[in-house]
Amino acid sequence: MLFGFSPKPVLRERVGQCTVELYHVLYLRHLRADALILLSNRLLWMGARVSKRVRDEAGDMVEDEARRYAPLPPGEAIHTGAGMLRVRYIVHANPLNEQLIATPELLAAALDSAIKRCEELGARRVIFPDFTGQLVGWSAEECAQAILQAIQRNQSRLQTALIACWEKAHLEAYRHALAQYR
Repeated sequence: MLFGFSPKPVLRERVGQCTVELYHVLYLRHLRADALILLSNRLLWMGARVSKRVRDEAGDMVEDEARRYAPLPPGEAIHTGAGMLRVRYIVHANPLNEQLIATPELLAAALDSAIKRCEELGARRVIFPDFTGQLVGWSAEECAQAILQAIQRNQSRLQTALIACWEKAHLEAYRHALAQYR
């Protein structure tokens, strides 16, 4: 990796007052922002899917710090340091009910809580990793809509939202959802 390498967005649109940039990335560490919003479970365990990817890039210290805040109630968010990522904070949000299911209402509440926490931290440039693989039964299209609706509801709290996708198929779903805001 070249020092200071930063990928270019594949699409940039305005969602209300917020600029949304869509990225196809291999590693989250290539993106620079103030904070990263990560969906978590109530125990803040970072051992599967997107959470594991973030932990692998940020370092185990992030999970160690997060677990001190467990249990995290559904719809709530906390923040930790970001370890080796190029962000100051990771904001962990719990969209899961007691049966470990993410309902649309809980996901919306968790995203809103996370964005509000970002605002409290002074984080105006925020990364949203594609969490399609994190939520059982959710398609990339549904995840894209959930993120974009949360950005729209909280547009005055964010300056720039960076959506990071690893999978090309998910990237296309996000591109399609974001294009609807033109």
